[in-house]
Amino acid sequence: MKFKHGTRRRAAEYEKDWVQRWKEDDTFNKSIAQRPADNSWVFYDGPPFLTGTPHHGHLLVSTVKDTMGRFHTMKGQRVERRWGWDCHGLPAEVYVEKTLGISNKKEIGTKISVSDYVKECRAAMVRTGTEWEDTIERIGRWVEFKGAYKTMDNNYMESVWWAFKRLYEEGKIYEGEKIWSIVRRMRRQSLRVKWLWRIVIK
Repeated sequence: MKFKHGTRRRAAEYEKDWVQRWKEDDTFNKSIAQRPADNSWVFYDGPPFLTGTPHHGHLLVSTVKDTMGRFHTMKGQRVERRWGWDCHGLPAEVYVEKTLGISNKKEIGTKISVSDYVKECRAAMVRTGTEWEDTIERIGRWVEFKGAYKTMDNNYMESVWWAFKRLYEEGKIYEGEKIWSIVRRMRRQSLRVKWLWRIVIK
């Protein structure tokens, strides 16, 4: 049969069909339920910042992460995948300061109290849209968004300290030095100076 121009469906069309088919069949959850819990493959996903929007860097890494999960699923292992949000660090602070009209760190404590600033930061970290979920779903990555963990949750932070304590008690924490590049924000957002600090891990 001779090929006729314009008869082939566009990729965007059958992508949506496959996503809908997986939803209707509950394929992802079945792939977990059909495999024994005592043969699990655990993967801790480094979460993206809650304040950001998905870009090509996220999509590239997401496909690799999804490939690893599917590979171990095909090996017969139970692979549960839970989404997470990074709520700490400079991106969160910049987002909140921009919203509140804060242009200098010294205004925290004068223009707004530290306690109110912290409350605003926490409140901002629970405002999520569907952009991430729609995008990750579109590229075909299987992950559970419901009940996603946040790095600001007490139980998450306590689990990190618990794990660190266990490593310390087992003698697996050692003293060393590492060069970190830290960006210090100046008065003008366009002007940024990088300082190198030596971090000593004890």
